[in-house]
Amino acid sequence: MGVKNADLVDLIETTLPDLPKQNFEVAWTNQNYEACRIYQEDRMEIDGGTSIKRKLMLNPTGNARYRRLFDTDEPAVGDVMYEIDVPWTQVGTHYSWDKVEILRNKNSAKGFIRLLETRRIDGLWSLADLIEDRFWKAPDSATDDLNPYGVPYYLNMLDDDSTTAGFSGKTIRYEGGTTGTVCAGLDANTETKWKNYAATYTKIDNAFLKTFRTAFIKTKFKAPIILNDPSSPYNAAKRIYSDADVAVELQDLADAKDDNHSGKDVLGNLRMDDGGLVYINRLPVIYISQLDDVTDPVQSSATAPLYCVDFTKFIPYVQDGFWMEESEPMTDRGQHTTFTIFLDGSHNNLCINRRTAGFVVHKPITS
Repeated sequence: MGVKNADLVDLIETTLPDLPKQNFEVAWTNQNYEACRIYQEDRMEIDGGTSIKRKLMLNPTGNARYRRLFDTDEPAVGDVMYEIDVPWTQVGTHYSWDKVEILRNKNSAKGFIRLLETRRIDGLWSLADLIEDRFWKAPDSATDDLNPYGVPYYLNMLDDDSTTAGFSGKTIRYEGGTTGTVCAGLDANTETKWKNYAATYTKIDNAFLKTFRTAFIKTKFKAPIILNDPSSPYNAAKRIYSDADVAVELQDLADAKDDNHSGKDVLGNLRMDDGGLVYINRLPVIYISQLDDVTDPVQSSATAPLYCVDFTKFIPYVQDGFWMEESEPMTDRGQHTTFTIFLDGSHNNLCINRRTAGFVVHKPITS
């Protein structure tokens, strides 16, 4: 007597949520799946809608002035509100088993569990790689609504042949080799306060640390004490990301400052921990393999960027009720002996204030 598909579906569904620990090695693609960590720990969930929208005030109307006795006023009201608009992007993966595979393993609990777990890891591994890869890239073009808005989309490098540090990051350098200044619906070429801080460096030395600390100070803004900050309070981490060469050179710089350091000894504002991470201004420098040998997509210059990201202002959003949603095992008449589970989600990244969301320090881009 044959086994019904419904019985196998029940068997899969009851086994997946409670997979015991299995001991086998996986040759992971990335040393740090930082984007996946961010989406698990620092994300915000919001209801659907056609896109992610937020309000932003860039400049006051300018009504304040000092006055003499009996001066007259001319009351004015300006249109000071702007809207940020970011589209949802959809991502998904799947993993499958053939009915014959299940029947061959269903009488062996260990074999059946191993079969389900290996296929699930296979499917989710590729999803993790995809999310990680696109998190460190801009979309392919200004009209690309398939891929999410990664870190370089909001934290723009300085323009070609520019080395003057400041709030001059305005040009999005898309992966397809084109450029643009409209970010999340606002044109940074027109709105000067919709630019991020950027600076350049030539090597990792004390001059680099000075550049970093200047950027760190200048991107930290506080509301005046005479009014309440209208932004929503949100606690999240601030971290630094770089390629392997920059991370190691920063460790060498820490050694040069004090050859006898150990543990988390403070070396000025730069320190090292037992895991090999180096800290600048008490923030960890995290190695991101996607930043290794990265080149500018327009001029092909090696940029070796170091990003400092404040996740209170650079916020990963996921759609409430539709993030890492696993379907029930299903079959179709085209592959009637195959069981497939789909895993889907809807997400994107929203920067609500480019002046405070962080900064980028990179090697100069030459035309």
